[in-house]
Amino acid sequence: MISSKLYKLSLILFIFIFISCSEETDEEENGIENAPPSYEVNILTLGDSRVQGNRPNHESYRFELWKSFIQNNWTVDFLGPNIDTSEYPLVEGLGFDNEHGGVGGYTTKSVLSSLEETLASVEMPDVILLGIGGNDLVRNIANEEAIQNIHGIIDILQDYNPDITIFIEQIAPAVSEIYNEENILIFNSFNEAILTVSEERTTEGSSVISIDMAEGWNDILLADDVHYNALGAKFVADKYFDAIDEEM
Repeated sequence: MISSKLYKLSLILFIFIFISCSEETDEEENGIENAPPSYEVNILTLGDSRVQGNRPNHESYRFELWKSFIQNNWTVDFLGPNIDTSEYPLVEGLGFDNEHGGVGGYTTKSVLSSLEETLASVEMPDVILLGIGGNDLVRNIANEEAIQNIHGIIDILQDYNPDITIFIEQIAPAVSEIYNEENILIFNSFNEAILTVSEERTTEGSSVISIDMAEGWNDILLADDVHYNALGAKFVADKYFDAIDEEM
């Protein structure tokens, strides 16, 4: 009698294990086990009118970047004291996260001067996207001063969150016809300095990463002399997404 019960229990256990293994195999074949991971990242975008955007006149990269996050199963929260009131399409049934820290006309000094107030108005950011410097160049502010301001911005961010990740743009150029030999040298010098900043300011806890937006850029990506059209916004957003995906 005892043997018969043990046999039945063993048979039931075998059937259960077999069914469980079959279900796991089906899940693997259907891609369930290999589904992309979920992420939760707070992102603060900082900068000038290229960050702010102004539909329909010109675009920000923010929507295309957010769209890439959604389509790649990231859970992100865009932070900032400002609200983009332009209309954007739904992505997978979700409305665009339209908070940001971009302000038209801002220079490096503007971002530096307002940064502590901005940080006080938002949740703790994990990631900073900093696109700044174009207005400094337009206003003939010396590169040395602009770079000093950027160091000041990084000082505040790393004091606020020692583990923060900062992405800084080596900015895309304006329309090519406005450049002469002198200001091409100034523009290139600024972007080279950004690369140096990223190398110097990375710490054990805080990565500072430069993204070269100038590489591969051309005039067909501009809506006017300096701002992005839809293609330009996608170009910049793709570079941001690739860099963030690799780092995070």
